[in-house]
Amino acid sequence: MSATIRDVANRANVSIKTVSRVLNNEPFVKNTTRERVLAAIDELGYVAILSAKRLASGQSYTIGLIFHNASWHYTQDVLKGVIETARKSGYSTLLHPCDVCSDIDTKEVLNLVHQRVVDGLIFTPPADNAREVIRELQQLEVPFVRLTPQDRTSPLPYVTATDMQGAFDMTNYLISLGHRRIGFIHGPEDQRAGHERFAGYKKAINEAGIELDSGIITEGDDYFESGFLATLYLLKLETVPSAIFCNNDEMAAGSISAVFEAGLKVPNNISVVGFDDIPLASQVWPPLTTVQQPIYKIAEIATNMLIGLLKGETIIDLKQEVETALVIRKSTAAIA
Repeated sequence: MSATIRDVANRANVSIKTVSRVLNNEPFVKNTTRERVLAAIDELGYVAILSAKRLASGQSYTIGLIFHNASWHYTQDVLKGVIETARKSGYSTLLHPCDVCSDIDTKEVLNLVHQRVVDGLIFTPPADNAREVIRELQQLEVPFVRLTPQDRTSPLPYVTATDMQGAFDMTNYLISLGHRRIGFIHGPEDQRAGHERFAGYKKAINEAGIELDSGIITEGDDYFESGFLATLYLLKLETVPSAIFCNNDEMAAGSISAVFEAGLKVPNNISVVGFDDIPLASQVWPPLTTVQQPIYKIAEIATNMLIGLLKGETIIDLKQEVETALVIRKSTAAIA
């Protein structure tokens, strides 16, 4: 026998009216109460009524999270933020890959919309570079929000971190420790965050009166292996940098490994820093000094923004920046 709305109310210890309010995404329901009702719905398998509600409203109550070539550590934090935030408002989350260079992938994303599998979309970088998808979503008037997008001149909504300021602060921190020869390992060319971080690094170097040395600036792709290889390259230079600033934590972990591979120590011989403050940053040895990008918070804000757009609400600020912060651990030390 299938569960009834009364069963859900009894399981959640609320009134039938409260269950109805949650099902209809009505305001003025406490988050803790909403979560309890949604948990009861899941436990009792109260699916048929929800399906009927979706059919009646023409909505799927599902958000699509689109990703391509992003670090899994980053995507994992974004996914957690989107899922937990969406669930509070009665929405499910569908994670879907999209290679921006693949016609098949872009068509699959658009099919999610055409077939009403999702009501709106959140794009992680660099998936927002799928311009054909973005254009068609605009034409269809399907709401979407981008995380740290490449294009920030259009009126399209996005949420990002203060990447330039974060990198500026970190570089100044290294300079305060006496470092003057600070190597930099770039992120992917197609991601705006990497350019912002490099700009912050250059700004701090210039303001400190240090001559920018292109010879200690090298390329990476935000993955462990590229951080490892780029660091080996820097360690073979005639004058080795006293510190290395990596575009993200995953590359910084690779950088630390390369330093030890070369028979040196972090931070005794060379300091290494990253960006993001993913769990890996506190798990490597020595624990990584990094810039905390509040990935979960960014995902939470973006999800609430998207749900607001889906409900027809007027969003005053469609372009939001979330502040970064330095996290000082044991991978950095002052010049002796």
